Amino acid sequence: MSDFGDVLFEQLPATSGLKDTNNPVRRILDNTMGEWFDQLEEEDWFNQFFLNTATGKYLDLHGGVYGVKRKPDESDSDYRERIIQITLGVLTIPYLKSVYNVRLYTYRDDFDTTDNTLVSDNPYLNHNGFLGVTDDSTKAILDKKFILENAVEWL
Repeated sequence: MSDFGDVLFEQLPATSGLKDTNNPVRRILDNTMGEWFDQLEEEDWFNQFFLNTATGKYLDLHGGVYGVKRKPDESDSDYRERIIQITLGVLTIPYLKSVYNVRLYTYRDDFDTTDNTLVSDNPYLNHNGFLGVTDDSTKAILDKKFILENAVEWL
């Protein structure tokens, strides 16, 4: 008799036929689902629902959802990283420039379009975020695809 089965059958109404230990359906449930749940590590099972914590065949299922197949002998961490990079892209300055044709400038607190305060055209020297220059449709795509929060102020 499984521990899970005992707990499950105790929760049933007194009139349930599954209360009878000789009931064949009870034995089937106890020896299948009951044993499976006894062996289950809840935290590990729960982690399989998320791409960042899934492993093995569960990670392969996530890859299938995104249309990314595992390469032969590819580790879980390499495969996970590849799924993320292929489906989301890598949010870097060169990526935004080459894929989305976004011009980035280093943001300055005193920047004001009315008096043409200058900004740095070197986005790699950045401490205060970016000014991004692009059309509205590209901005909408980027806002849906990436969580930019306040990293880019769009013009």
